[in-house]
Amino acid sequence: MKARVSLLVGLSCAALLCLLGSSSLRADELITNGGFENGVYTSTIGGHTNASVPNGWTPNAAFDLEPPFNHVYSGNQHAGSYDLSISNYDTEPLAELSQTFYDVSGDTYSGSFWAYDGGANGDLNAFLGLLIDGVPKVGLNETVSSWTEYTFSFTGKGTDTLTIQAATDPSEWYVDNVSVTGTPSPVPEPSSLLLLGTGLLGFAGALRRKLAR
Repeated sequence: MKARVSLLVGLSCAALLCLLGSSSLRADELITNGGFENGVYTSTIGGHTNASVPNGWTPNAAFDLEPPFNHVYSGNQHAGSYDLSISNYDTEPLAELSQTFYDVSGDTYSGSFWAYDGGANGDLNAFLGLLIDGVPKVGLNETVSSWTEYTFSFTGKGTDTLTIQAATDPSEWYVDNVSVTGTPSPVPEPSSLLLLGTGLLGFAGALRRKLAR
């Protein structure tokens, strides 16, 4: 009798663990508004106003320093209706746009983006970088004269930050379709867990009482 009850309780726990881990089986897009299609907001970091910061992204003060260079842009996008224009003069701090996302610590993640330098071959100091948690993953120079896809990978820490930074003179860098895919941070639905747990434990209690009789 005790063996049967123990078996049922064990199965109940296994079912709960399966539900808890079910989200880790998905490979989701972890970047919000990576195509820069979902609107803009106004930022005033450093006393400068930039009314075209893409939703879901956080600028630094240097991004707000030159709004004519740093903004959501329509006209030469790689896909959709918009892309990101980002750059500062070579003598200014790097314009940066970043986004923090949740993942699973220890898992491997893949990323990609498209970019080109609008002033290609006209500025030896042109630079576009993509970093994860401050670690450079991609670094580009002035020779990127047409839309080109770049890829990278990294090991998740549970919470990670992707940063794009750029400078060039006389033109701007253009970036589109920023993506990170992999296992999302497992967040089980409380209602599902409660329903499953209550049902299984109730069933185990009923069986225990029946066997006791």
